[in-house]
Amino acid sequence: MTAALRTDRFEHEALLYRGDDDFLAALLPFVREGLAAEEAVVVAEPGPRLGLLRDALGGDADAVEFLDMADIGANPARIIGVWAAVLERHTTAGRRLRGVGEPAYVGRRPAELAECRLHELLLNHAFDAGPGWRLVCPYDEEHLPRAVTQGALRTHPLRSTSGARRSSAGYAAGGHMAGFAEGLPAPGDAVLRGRFGPADVPATRRTVAQWARSCGMPEDRVDVLELAASELATNSIRHGGGAGTVAMWLDSSAAVVEFSDAGVLTDPLSGRRTPTAEQEGGRGLYLVNQLCDLVQLRSSERGTTVRVTTWF
Repeated sequence: MTAALRTDRFEHEALLYRGDDDFLAALLPFVREGLAAEEAVVVAEPGPRLGLLRDALGGDADAVEFLDMADIGANPARIIGVWAAVLERHTTAGRRLRGVGEPAYVGRRPAELAECRLHELLLNHAFDAGPGWRLVCPYDEEHLPRAVTQGALRTHPLRSTSGARRSSAGYAAGGHMAGFAEGLPAPGDAVLRGRFGPADVPATRRTVAQWARSCGMPEDRVDVLELAASELATNSIRHGGGAGTVAMWLDSSAAVVEFSDAGVLTDPLSGRRTPTAEQEGGRGLYLVNQLCDLVQLRSSERGTTVRVTTWF
């Protein structure tokens, strides 16, 4: 069954493709249709896919805005803020937006792919209220894990291939809250843990920095992690009941620092959009998302956890 295009709301679509030809067969008509309708067309893809699409578009490429997903979305928690800013810019100019975004691109680490899944769920929550625009999210069926491509059918209300477009039977509205409440995978055995209270933020910040140096982390990355630790510990004191815990460990390719507290975050978009001048709170999480390699935020009635991963 072909899904009708709704122009009054957000259209969020998973495009399943196999190979470069199939990728182009689906996206070239989509992009050119948008240009013909005088829509703003913005494409966010990793570098190789950007080059492929730009070359295939020829002269039409000049009318398209290209963003490198490996840059803007290295931490998937940044992507919604980028799309929100793009949407506001073009809506203010009186143009409808048509986007292409491939967050779950080949080469992502498993933890990044998990965050891409939550990001896709949160997109529906972030934009369903309007204004209307259309976003196609390509998924490489040949090279991504099957769990990722099948998961895309549960995070997107629409699914398509180069030959068809229809509703996704696996999608259930409201799944973003369950995704936001899911626990994160347990760390390995060698974990350093400690508790902190209102007077312990400076000591917690120093402890994280010293541990990062002991892992051989470059000084500029130590500085970033130290700042993140200060922001997250302060958040736990202010919003998590006045206390929290910090855990630090290494895995095969990263240094991980995790802050947990008893507080409950009710807004799953916390830290993902650029704070407004009038906004109270949320700036610390936003800063951490902008600076760190990967940030995983989860909250439920059991409390709130923020896991920060720095890749080696």
